[in-house]
Amino acid sequence: MVQSLFYSAIIFGCCFSVFANAAIDESCKDKVHNLVESNSPKDIPYPAKILNFTGTVYDTEQKPTCSNKQPTILMPGWVKLLGGELHVERDFDIVKDGMLRMTVKGSNFDDALCLNGTSQYLALPNSFCNLKVCDFIGVEMCKILQQKGVHTFDELKEKMGFNTTLAIPEPPSLLGISLLDLFSGDFSFIFALETEGQTILELKIPTNHDFLQIGVEDDE
Repeated sequence: MVQSLFYSAIIFGCCFSVFANAAIDESCKDKVHNLVESNSPKDIPYPAKILNFTGTVYDTEQKPTCSNKQPTILMPGWVKLLGGELHVERDFDIVKDGMLRMTVKGSNFDDALCLNGTSQYLALPNSFCNLKVCDFIGVEMCKILQQKGVHTFDELKEKMGFNTTLAIPEPPSLLGISLLDLFSGDFSFIFALETEGQTILELKIPTNHDFLQIGVEDDE
C-alpha cells in the first residue's frame, strides 16, 4: 500500500503531462533536488496513516532528474523508494474491496482533473482516477499491509523480496493518442483508500513542494 500510492502518482501523474525530452538539470543533487516527500494529513484521524514517505527520481541512466531545483519525472525512468511507515490501527480486508481514489490538480488547470476517483475531463477515462488497489500492487502485499501494526519497506523486503527501485514505464496512449499530448503542467495528488464504503487512509503527494513536476524543462 505504501509503495503503491507513491508509484501510482508517478505512473498516473505522467498521464497528465508533456514528455518531450525534458532537460536534466546538471546541478541536480541526488536525494536533495530530486527528492519527493509525502505524508498523510495530520488533522484527519483516519485509522491508517503514512508517515515520512520519501523517494527519489532518475532518468533511464540512473541520473537524478530535477528542474529549477525541484524533482521532475521523466518517462521512462526510475524511482527509488527510500523510506516511510504505514501505521494501521486495526485489521482490514482491502483484498476484498480496497479502492484507491485520486484527486489530481494541475497548476495550469482551473478545475481538478480527477476528483475523488472521478474524471472531470472527457479526454481522461475514469480508469486513470481510481483502481482496485490489490489489482495494482498484488494480493500478497495487500495481505501484509492490511494487518494491524507498523509496516516498512524492510518488512516487505524480508517477507516478499520487494525491490525498492521501480521502473517508470513509457507514457500511455488512448485511441492512438498519447495522453501526454493532451495535458501539461505541474500536479499534486491526494490518494484516498476506501474499504467497506469508508475512507481509511489519505496521502498527499508531494508535501515538500506545492506540485510534482512531470517532464518539466528548466527555464532558459
